[in-house]
Amino acid sequence: MSNKNANPASIDKEKISRVVKAMLQTPTPENSQPWTIVACDHILEIFHSSERAKLATFPDDLSVFGIGMLVETLELVCSNEGLEAQTTLLLENRSDEAPWLRVELTPVERRPDPLGQAIFLRHTDRRHYAAGSLNDPIFQNVRREGKASQGSNLYFINEYPDEYLQLLRNADQKVMEWDELRHDLMNWTRFTNKAIAETKDGMPWRSFLRESENWVYYLRSRVWWLATCLDWFPDWLQRLETRFFDDSSELSPLSYDDGAGIGCITTMSASEEDLVASGRLTLRIWLLLNMNGYGFQPLSNLSSTIYPLQTGRLNLPKHLAHLVENGYEILQRVFGFSKQETPIFCFRTGVAKGEYPENARSLRRVNEMTFKKNLEQREVHAL
Repeated sequence: MSNKNANPASIDKEKISRVVKAMLQTPTPENSQPWTIVACDHILEIFHSSERAKLATFPDDLSVFGIGMLVETLELVCSNEGLEAQTTLLLENRSDEAPWLRVELTPVERRPDPLGQAIFLRHTDRRHYAAGSLNDPIFQNVRREGKASQGSNLYFINEYPDEYLQLLRNADQKVMEWDELRHDLMNWTRFTNKAIAETKDGMPWRSFLRESENWVYYLRSRVWWLATCLDWFPDWLQRLETRFFDDSSELSPLSYDDGAGIGCITTMSASEEDLVASGRLTLRIWLLLNMNGYGFQPLSNLSSTIYPLQTGRLNLPKHLAHLVENGYEILQRVFGFSKQETPIFCFRTGVAKGEYPENARSLRRVNEMTFKKNLEQREVHAL
């Protein structure tokens, strides 16, 4: 319940700092972290970096989807801090010079959302899943979240049709054969401990959950490090990668036959409101599953291709078109969504063996969070 007499200026700065730090835990593609959050007293402005978000010629609709995740994180952490967040989306004329989201924080009396406790627990888990079932009671809550969402829907399958698994494999192959996209993705892979320490972003090789004792996987990471440094990706190296991929106990799409199943989140339209709603739903499901011991792996190569193709916002090179031909129709058959919907996020989930390695958790850049004395000032001071 809001306190109409509350003074925003009375908000403890430590609360605001905790809100911003929680927002920085929001997932981003390849852990690129394209957001900068600027705080001025009780006002937050969120800016977007198109260069950090760049993945070949993919549209920034996927960043709008990411704004939805940010908005949901903001709502959850504010519920735990006794704050209300009044958000204003500024997405009409998107640019890096102007904020995409403006937030005004005010003190309120409210009940904390239990999901807020999972913000710092959230992680991507690519391991083999040893157990899990869509009949688990937790999926009743997951489906309830899907039904409550306005502008997006949620679908699950517990079987793995061959045409779907092959489509996943083709989407991954597209990355290897599209030079521009591969270059952008490799830009976010951290192959050495030094790079991990210096950047505090991207995908550290340990996040693929193989220990250095696995010499095949360790060698693989070093080969790709060298290939990336030299910008040298001959066809024979790609074929060799496929062999390593299958022989180093690394999961491939054709081995996704474990765990509870695969989920698909759709957006009802390409409108900003529906994209934001889809992002909010995705984050809530991710947190809910992680909080209840379920691993969660985004299958982003597929949905991030099918969505812009279906909406006419991606110019896929002609030599790759056959890889995802009829991709939308395949997903529609598999998941059963309507022709008015477009898939925007796919994931697999299940219960993995053992504890999730602490050194595999995503890194976060500290210079994404700034304070200003005046929002009109150009100078910022990093926390």
